[in-house]
Amino acid sequence: MNQTLRYTAKIILWTIPILVGITFLAFGLGLVARGDPATNRASADPNYIPTEEEIQELRAEMGLDDPILVQYGRWIWNAAHGDLGESYIDDKPVLGEILRLLPNTLLLSGMALLVIPVVGLAGGLLLTLFRDKFIDLLGRVLLVFLMSIPGFCLAYFMIWLFAQKLRILPTSGAETLSCFLMPCLAISIGSACVVIRLLRSSILGELSKNYILTAQAKGLRRGQLISRHALRNSLVPSITYIANTFGGLLGGSMITESVFSVPGIGSYALTAINNRDYIAIQGYVLFTGVVFVLVCLLADLICAWLNPQIRLGG
Repeated sequence: MNQTLRYTAKIILWTIPILVGITFLAFGLGLVARGDPATNRASADPNYIPTEEEIQELRAEMGLDDPILVQYGRWIWNAAHGDLGESYIDDKPVLGEILRLLPNTLLLSGMALLVIPVVGLAGGLLLTLFRDKFIDLLGRVLLVFLMSIPGFCLAYFMIWLFAQKLRILPTSGAETLSCFLMPCLAISIGSACVVIRLLRSSILGELSKNYILTAQAKGLRRGQLISRHALRNSLVPSITYIANTFGGLLGGSMITESVFSVPGIGSYALTAINNRDYIAIQGYVLFTGVVFVLVCLLADLICAWLNPQIRLGG
């Protein structure tokens, strides 16, 4: 128990400098990006050309004339109190917009998070049980093929097949659950293929270890060896990958959400990038970065529970 608490405390402490680094990265985006935030905000109305005096007044109002450390301190203080600033484009609170659109992204990511482990576990076990047979060889070729297809190409193919030809799924929106089926498949198929390969490789590695050979000498069949002994230790790499994938789904679904017109935080970030809305981009990077770190922290704790050697330093 003490060892578990020490391990938990250690990885929690390790997340602190990572979170600080994320705040530096998010804040630094507004410093290195092209353009002046005050000019961009003053020029939000295309029918009005602001004067230089108005831009300078707006710079002072936004605190852009303060030293960088003062700006960072004020920004991180406000962020710690739930204020990520207001959009340059529509003056709406960034956190409010992220929270408004987050349910759609969470639903899409959650559906993908169900597909990836289910397909990955089933496929990994199937290829392992039929190792070096026709099913295994065909499956590995198919995995390489699916992993090499970019997600947006798969998305356009599914739109052509399921929406235009078969007319069984909608191409856009978020009104019903069926609107999320094609986006879910587009972002999950590649990751599911990676999990299949990881799980197959991990199980085969475990089957060559001494404790498995001992169990085999006792008369256990191959399926029993995998389900009772090898599978639990083999799940650790896959769980780590799935956790990283979930964090990536929150932050990297912008292309998929844009293709299928899903109103989520990914499409919100893409719109902010196109409009050079740096406050919105900073808030998006900070929010998704913190979520990613917390998900990875949870994955580390789950892996340590599955495999005690991890928390014991093995």
